[in-house]
Amino acid sequence: MLILLLLLLGGSGLAKGLEWREAAGHRLAKLTLPEQGRTGFTQLATPALGIQFTNRVSRAVLARRSNLTNGSGVALGDANGDGLCDIYFCRLEGDNELYLNQGGWRFQLAPNANGAAANGHLTRGAAFADVDGDGSLDLLLTTFRKGTLCLLNDGEGQFTDATAKAGLESRASGTTLALGDVDRDGDLDLYVANFGELALLRDGGSFAVRRVGGKPVVSGQHAGRLKIIDGKLIEFGEPDAFYLNDGHGVFERVPWSAGRFVQANGQPFAEPLDFGLSVQMRDINGDGFVDIYVCNDFQTPDRFWLNDGTGKFREAGPEAVRSVAYASMGADFADIDRDGHTDFFVVEMLSRDASTRLMKSSPNNPLPPVPGGLAKRLQVARNTLFWNRGDGTFAEVGRYAGVDASDWSWQPVFLDVDLDGYDDLLVTNGHLHDVNDRDSQAKFARIPKAKRSQVGLLMFPPNTTANVAYRNLGNFKFAETGRAWGFDSSQTSHGIATGDLDNDGDLDLVINCLNEPPLVYRNNTIAPRVAVQLRGLPPNTHGIGARVTVAIGKIRQTQEIVAGGRYLSGDQPLRMFAMGTGTANRSIEVAWPSGRRSFINDPQPNHIYEIIEPSGKVPKPALAKREPEPFFEDASRLLNHSHVENNYDDTTLQPQLPRRLDRSGPGVAWLDYDNDGDDDLLVGAGAGSALAVFQNQGDGRFRRIAASALSKSYGDVVSACGWVDGSGRRAWLAAVTNYESPRSRARLMTFRKSGGLARSAKSLVDIMPGPIAVADVDADGDLDVFIGGRAVTGHYPQASVSVLFRNTTRSLDPAGGTLSQALGLVNGAVFSDLDGDGFPELIVATEWGPVRVFKNQQGKFSEATEALGLSGLTGLWQGVATGDFDGDGRTDIVATNWGLNSSLRPNLINPPRLYYNFTDSSEPTSLILAAWDDRLKQYLPTRDLVSLFRGYPGLRGVFQSHREYAEAGVLKIMDHHPAAARSVTAAVLQSTVFLNRKEGFEPRALPPEAQLSPAFGVSVGDLDGDGIDDLFLAQNFAAFPTDADRLDAGRGLWLRGLGQGNFTPVKGGEAGLKMYGDQRACALSDYDADGRLDLVVTQSGGRTRLFRNNKAKPGLRVRLVGGRLNPDAIGSAARLHFGQAPEATSGTWREWQLGSGYGSQDGLAKVLATPTPPSVIEVRWPSGKTTRTTLPAGLTEITLAPNGKILEQKTK
Repeated sequence: MLILLLLLLGGSGLAKGLEWREAAGHRLAKLTLPEQGRTGFTQLATPALGIQFTNRVSRAVLARRSNLTNGSGVALGDANGDGLCDIYFCRLEGDNELYLNQGGWRFQLAPNANGAAANGHLTRGAAFADVDGDGSLDLLLTTFRKGTLCLLNDGEGQFTDATAKAGLESRASGTTLALGDVDRDGDLDLYVANFGELALLRDGGSFAVRRVGGKPVVSGQHAGRLKIIDGKLIEFGEPDAFYLNDGHGVFERVPWSAGRFVQANGQPFAEPLDFGLSVQMRDINGDGFVDIYVCNDFQTPDRFWLNDGTGKFREAGPEAVRSVAYASMGADFADIDRDGHTDFFVVEMLSRDASTRLMKSSPNNPLPPVPGGLAKRLQVARNTLFWNRGDGTFAEVGRYAGVDASDWSWQPVFLDVDLDGYDDLLVTNGHLHDVNDRDSQAKFARIPKAKRSQVGLLMFPPNTTANVAYRNLGNFKFAETGRAWGFDSSQTSHGIATGDLDNDGDLDLVINCLNEPPLVYRNNTIAPRVAVQLRGLPPNTHGIGARVTVAIGKIRQTQEIVAGGRYLSGDQPLRMFAMGTGTANRSIEVAWPSGRRSFINDPQPNHIYEIIEPSGKVPKPALAKREPEPFFEDASRLLNHSHVENNYDDTTLQPQLPRRLDRSGPGVAWLDYDNDGDDDLLVGAGAGSALAVFQNQGDGRFRRIAASALSKSYGDVVSACGWVDGSGRRAWLAAVTNYESPRSRARLMTFRKSGGLARSAKSLVDIMPGPIAVADVDADGDLDVFIGGRAVTGHYPQASVSVLFRNTTRSLDPAGGTLSQALGLVNGAVFSDLDGDGFPELIVATEWGPVRVFKNQQGKFSEATEALGLSGLTGLWQGVATGDFDGDGRTDIVATNWGLNSSLRPNLINPPRLYYNFTDSSEPTSLILAAWDDRLKQYLPTRDLVSLFRGYPGLRGVFQSHREYAEAGVLKIMDHHPAAARSVTAAVLQSTVFLNRKEGFEPRALPPEAQLSPAFGVSVGDLDGDGIDDLFLAQNFAAFPTDADRLDAGRGLWLRGLGQGNFTPVKGGEAGLKMYGDQRACALSDYDADGRLDLVVTQSGGRTRLFRNNKAKPGLRVRLVGGRLNPDAIGSAARLHFGQAPEATSGTWREWQLGSGYGSQDGLAKVLATPTPPSVIEVRWPSGKTTRTTLPAGLTEITLAPNGKILEQKTK
């Protein structure tokens, strides 16, 4: 150990200070790096460093004031101006301490902290910042009950208390503080997050509840922090404090009533009583102005304040951030994927260990979530990672990235540990007592209230969890590397700060721990780097708020210089960047808060640069680039339609349902039902609401048909499809499910033109219907109908039967056979000729099963799923469609799935598993959703013990503690149910294309953006007219039991086809497609006959969205004419040929189908892309005949007969 310390302190010690060289607009100094190193950190023994500090708090004090367990922080900075980074520690009991850096990893305790000991204060947070503009780092501290302290630096490292003069005296109990120039007047303004001195309901505050006028009223000293909501006493925190700086270190507090902070709708914002834990001030949305993000604990939501450019703030709307962490602790910001936009991460306290999660429960009173709707932001009990879409909105992707759980976490730190150009992630963890432990909560509840204040937290077990590190893999995923990088201490770690303690250009770490010595980490990385610090114009002398960008070739690393903002802590105002080892062009650019800019070309690796803010006139800001017009225009006003859900809740029958199934619709279908040449639209309905039919007026407008045939539906209309009846008339089919009323029968509704709109109904026996698919399966000239069966009410995941109806021209008769039995939970269905023999196969997407394929052998079906290599790929498959995605002439499959951004993790060996016990049809089926636990080597339930009692009443009294239950495993739990256990799995969760190979199908996951939320509807078409098929995915799901979760990181996704089966996402701004609700069905149609594919998307409980395509290269509209009972030649396929042999090329095949995606139907006037003028159209007809027709120049639309003759044509 002695040798190790000598090596640490002697071998790697650096000389005091740096040797600077002056240059135009900056100065630089060479960094001295060790000859050997490794990625990661070495924890240094603090006594050997000269540090003898411990932040101690006594058991007696904790019993009276449990909030002190939240710890204290640390600040790093050059306090005495000698060129070395010093360390300042806050302490809860006793004086704070300042350690002056002597070089060579030696520190000297400053007597009385050079005037910054804060005698007599219980100090929480600290940050160095030059608040008076004299060039030296002053010190700001937060305290219990005594507000914020301001200690001014005399330039030599001696501090004087100037709190009263600075205008910061108060009785608040603060936590974290942050500074930034919000109004661009050149000085640093201040935001202080306040929490509250006492945990009133746990420690015993001064309050009483009495009844006034028959209503309960809270009175007493702390009555202002307590409210009675729905009969429950709810505790709140203290209002935060915001101060404006006059440029000389004198602050003026801005009242919440002054109008500087307003709601997203512009209305005044009432003073918030939040549990503020941390705050950061920085430019989050990239407009050059300082924004504010506040992390609030418990039910008080995070505050996200966007600067309007004048120093006033508007709250970010609910569409900007859809979910936030419930017990939000700390946040950090970085451009994680190097796309030029700032992302951010917020930590909570979800355990990494599955069994431990089953033993936890928040002791505070969460407000009940508001179900559905876009106007509410949900609080979720997990870490949240927000990916910046670049348009002012963020997608929450923490579970996709693998960072949703890091235990009881306080502060995340983005830091490029391995210097590969991508910021990695460090998280501090631990709590003195585990107040979330259910078993201890039960014991505590049995203690008389009079004695609780004496016991306090002492009866709760310690919450000892290791700090954690994650390596950024560069693909928006992270891999845990805490142990490998030496960052896995189990000390209770609170405030963390970064700084270069040895002047080698990388950032070292200091962590203030509770009742244990601090952690000091030396960064061992020796990869090439450049360090940047700033010298700004007074009064912002350290360039706080400046954005520094280091470019290496095409990789741009951007970081902002901030003051404070770490949980209770503040960094040294210095940033580190990777420099790489290649020969790529390099540069450093600084965007100063004043609007000025600095630029350094070809900076030298392994140097530190101090960049000086240029003086003189501030340049005028460059005119913002005009955004190009998007492809799609929102034309939803033409429909003015919204889907309405009723109050039915299937979780009352099956409380353990992993999701609500009564929110599955509505379906949608395009069809020229009135035979006037343009597509009309039918939109499904919820039970108790009426279907909607919109007649296309032929001029780009729609008229909603009012007809008695469209009276209120008694069940959900979950799917819709076109069909042709025995008289040759086009009609819509709509599946009306009886899922919500199982004693009645489901129906297949038919809507056709007959004067007005006529309706007929066919009862469906033993089926709870889902998707509809229509095709001439037996080549007899008429159209047969398949209806997929979904879950039986009260018995999920058991499926009802599916059914194939054969068309006799007089009626639809059940065919029996392979397709008329239970095929699994069928969510999507499509008929498509996969093998080119003229007979369409049936492809179905099943939930807790595979994508199943049924081979059509001249009208008889047999399953080919296993032979095609699909049987083992079980998933939560939703929608399904077909197309030729790799241009090889064979029909491929695309299927939507649950994605990778949920609590479920795909695993082919130990996949997510749903166990169930079926007793008989009169008793609901009991369920346990389980996940594999690597530590215990068994499946564990994903819900706590209490939530299982309704499905498994035999569990009452079986387990003596939550801990015993958490480690029992599912199989032991299910022993206490009288019925035998069964299970189903979902091994694959990615939305996937299956490429048709001769030997079977090759699965290929869609791009990451397609995996960020569940997808339902899927449409195939060339949306931009470039000749390659694209995809559109309808995304999101929020209908969970108790509405406690949302999977809504999607907004509807256009995936542009690249050929060879590859796709790339189109950004929402370019696409013009932005939907935040629960999208379900989607369908394509060129409803305005301009040669571009338009889009309709339904939303469960939301507005139906219609998008008009304005920008695609117009293609050739093609109609096919078939026989009397198949007038649109369903089952045909066509493609265009371009040029003449031998240089001729071909487009992709497009099939004429009825029913695909997710309960939807595309229009039958197909648009075939014409990247160059086509010469020939080739058609494969249902009869088996193939025709090739030469095309005249200038065509915009053609209608073809089965002999290939052009019946009608339109030209430009």
